[in-house]
Amino acid sequence: MYKITRRFIIPLLIMVLALPTFAQKRSLKDGSGPGKEDKFQKLQLTDEQEDQMESLRYDHEKILIELKADLKTAQLDLKKLKRADEPNKKKIHAQIEKVGKHRIAIDKARANHHLEVRKVLTEDQFKMFQKKMKAKSHHRGKRKGGFSDDEGEGRRPYRK
Repeated sequence: MYKITRRFIIPLLIMVLALPTFAQKRSLKDGSGPGKEDKFQKLQLTDEQEDQMESLRYDHEKILIELKADLKTAQLDLKKLKRADEPNKKKIHAQIEKVGKHRIAIDKARANHHLEVRKVLTEDQFKMFQKKMKAKSHHRGKRKGGFSDDEGEGRRPYRK
């Protein structure tokens, strides 16, 4: 009887208790979904500001897609150089520089987007926006196991 309890009833009990956690709704990564309208309502954006923010977000995402693709390609090339039968140290170092330049380009694009958003919002709206983004980054950092202190601001270190 004890073996049956240990093999079937205990795992079943754990599954029944854990199941509700998987049933919670999550918003989509791109920002669309049930929380999107609420995000703009809290900032109390005008229609013009809302249109500008949507346009900025679209343009930013489009730029990031290209930059991230370039970064991934450079990382793949680096991996190939490292796995060569006779690795060339100079080529590997040059490729590491290229990967670094792509990462810098991504960070610059994010900074530019942040500055453009700041131009659209009023002081109060921007403060509220910053609080929301900081809370989001802390949540994202804790969930993914990245930094959760003030220095890292919830962002993960770059991975290969």
